[in-house]
Amino acid sequence: MYPSKTWNKNWWVIGSFVIGVSILFVMVTWNAKNTKQPASVNEIKPAKLTPYDHLIEARQALMDGYKPDEDPAKTSWGRVYDARIHLEAIKDDSPEYAEAQRLMEEVTRREAEIERVSAVLTQRYLKKQREEVVGKLERYFVGKDMYVHVELEGEEETVLRLEYMFWSRPLVYRVVNGTGFLPALKNIGFKKVIFDATHDYSWTYDLEGNTGE
Repeated sequence: MYPSKTWNKNWWVIGSFVIGVSILFVMVTWNAKNTKQPASVNEIKPAKLTPYDHLIEARQALMDGYKPDEDPAKTSWGRVYDARIHLEAIKDDSPEYAEAQRLMEEVTRREAEIERVSAVLTQRYLKKQREEVVGKLERYFVGKDMYVHVELEGEEETVLRLEYMFWSRPLVYRVVNGTGFLPALKNIGFKKVIFDATHDYSWTYDLEGNTGE
């Protein structure tokens, strides 16, 4: 049986730590999501422009800063959001409508490519965040004289294994239910967390189904 003093100390150290790291993770992922929100460069006032003016502005928006690259991640896409606003302001009874629809096809194509590239870059970013978690957690635990071995598993490194001989059911319960640790890990792409006590006892949490074993 483990000494109650050591167990109690570890319980509260873990609890305070995961609260802090949860807040940090949430802030990081919140910032990442908000950087992808579109923003108009110019204030657009559709009612003050004629259909012809909108068409000219849309063409200019698609040209401004547009610079294709063999690497889609390095491509500059122009002011796609502005172009869409101008084109949507052109009604179907306008002589410019047919040309507006042709340009809208280009807008849609660029938006789809931006979305695809954003998804790829987001996954790369989240994977990097997961890899950095390993070192941060181990350094923290070492500083608290807790020798926890942290490793990633799976092809996309979405499984986090925490090996520590003093894990116990009450301690794991405290970490899982008393903090935002698991939701924060889910926010950066983890799918499963394993608390491994290294002596035939472990607790596995499926973050996608939010269940424990």
